[in-house]
Amino acid sequence: MKTFTSNKIMLSMATLFFTASVFASTSVFASTKGIDTSTGYAKSYNITKKEMTLDFDSVNWDVVNVSNAEELTTALLGARAGDKIVIASGTYSGNFKLTAGGKESSPIWIVGNKSTTKPTIIQGTSTSSNTGLAIDGGDSEGIGYIYIQDIKVTQARTGISLDQVDYSTLDNVEVYNVGQAGIHLRDGSSYNIVKNSKVHDTGVYDVRYGEGIYIGSDHTKWPGTSGSNYDPSVDYNQILNNKLGPNVTAEHIDVKEGSSFSYIISNTFDATGMNDFINGGLSFIDFKGNSAEAAYNTGDQKSNELFENAFEINEKVDNWGYNNVIHDNTVTFNDNYVGDKTVEMKVPYGSDGTVTKKDTIKRDHWVVENKVDDSEHTNIVYDNTRNPKDANKMYTGDLTQN
Repeated sequence: MKTFTSNKIMLSMATLFFTASVFASTSVFASTKGIDTSTGYAKSYNITKKEMTLDFDSVNWDVVNVSNAEELTTALLGARAGDKIVIASGTYSGNFKLTAGGKESSPIWIVGNKSTTKPTIIQGTSTSSNTGLAIDGGDSEGIGYIYIQDIKVTQARTGISLDQVDYSTLDNVEVYNVGQAGIHLRDGSSYNIVKNSKVHDTGVYDVRYGEGIYIGSDHTKWPGTSGSNYDPSVDYNQILNNKLGPNVTAEHIDVKEGSSFSYIISNTFDATGMNDFINGGLSFIDFKGNSAEAAYNTGDQKSNELFENAFEINEKVDNWGYNNVIHDNTVTFNDNYVGDKTVEMKVPYGSDGTVTKKDTIKRDHWVVENKVDDSEHTNIVYDNTRNPKDANKMYTGDLTQN
């Protein structure tokens, strides 16, 4: 979001006190480790004082009720600060886009039906194309202050995407049966939150790009490198208390080069169905950016014989893959499935359809494998738990162990 670029500065890791009430979710933060109960943010996140109001009772909402796809399209097209777009239960077929933002004290609130028996479902037109729900500030030099809550998204190539969007929240959304990634924070989108949500059954069109949550963009999509022009600075985003998997084919969370200060706290990872042996996406988190924190997460291999390492750190671009802190996570492996393995299987491979691919994978089962040549040992690990215990399979590479 271009209008907030000046705020994307390196902040100290000390937590600032900020009094606010969490207006939307009442069930998760009181007992969740690593999350400040007074704000609902990661404890290490530094309040910028530009966050949207958390006391939505103080907002004089202009309520827009929606009950069919045409009304939803119209509501999103005409949305403005202070709108509360209430989407009734039911299935809304199509690909929907919001290009307007709210304000700090009067956000745009898009809320579905929380009922598990009569949910609000956005159903895209195809798993091979388009995004189910796109929040896109590109045409207006950036938007922000949007709260999306209690919505399911399915049957699209990407479930939910944020482009040039700041200070916005996805809360209790569910993304499933999508062709590639579930949720994509992209093109300079910073200071956003994904919380209390579920992502599963991704990569059904192309196994290689079936990440659960994708933060940033591959360097081949940066300005001057391709037809794409994505701002790689996707910074200060928080991924809190989500359930990722089963059947997320690639990394559950992919933190791309160019992005900084991601907070990945108290999530649950289920490796059932991970099978991206082609791009090597067989770890819960791939750290390619800088200064991320991953803490109090729980991951289980679930007897997936293809699973490699819990967390990997990679340097795709010079000087990226540094200063990440990985601590207080608990990972369960099935060590019956270790060692090199030649994999040959049919996988969805984009426009080529279902094809047979073959490769050899190396299943080491490290808690953290750092592949960055980091002589200063800037990546830090401590207090992680491995089940079953194996002191020889905790950490490898240039790491500082506190």
